[in-house]
Amino acid sequence: MSAVDLVTLLCGLLAMCFAASLAVLAGRVLRSVQALNAATELFLAEAVPAVQELREAAGRASSEVDRIDDLLEVAGAIGDRVDSATEATYRALTSPVIKSVALASGTRRAARRLRGRSATNNEMIPAGSRKGS
Repeated sequence: MSAVDLVTLLCGLLAMCFAASLAVLAGRVLRSVQALNAATELFLAEAVPAVQELREAAGRASSEVDRIDDLLEVAGAIGDRVDSATEATYRALTSPVIKSVALASGTRRAARRLRGRSATNNEMIPAGSRKGS
C-alpha cells in the first residue's frame, strides 16, 4: 500500500468518524429541541389561563377601586354637609344661649338686690346700712 492510499484511507476513516459524531450530536440536539418544545407547550398550557385569570382579577380590582373611590367621594360630601350643618347650628344657637345666660345672670343679681342681699356675696345687708339710706 502506498502513502497516497494510506492517506486516503485515513481521511475516509476520519470523515466517517466526523459524520458519526455529527449524527450523534444532531440526535442530541433534536432531543433537546423536542424537550424544549414540550416544556414550552406545558408552559403555555399553564400560563395562558393564569394570565387570563390575572386579567380578570385586575379588572375586578379596578372596578372595586372605582366603587371605593365613589364611596369616598360620597363620604366626603356627607362630611362637608355635616360640617356645614354643625356650623349653622353653632351660629344659630350661640348668640341666643349667650343672651339667655346673661339674662339669667342679670335676673339673679336683680333678685338678690331686691331681696336685700349683696350682688357679690350672700350676706344679708342690714336695712339701716344701705348706701343712700
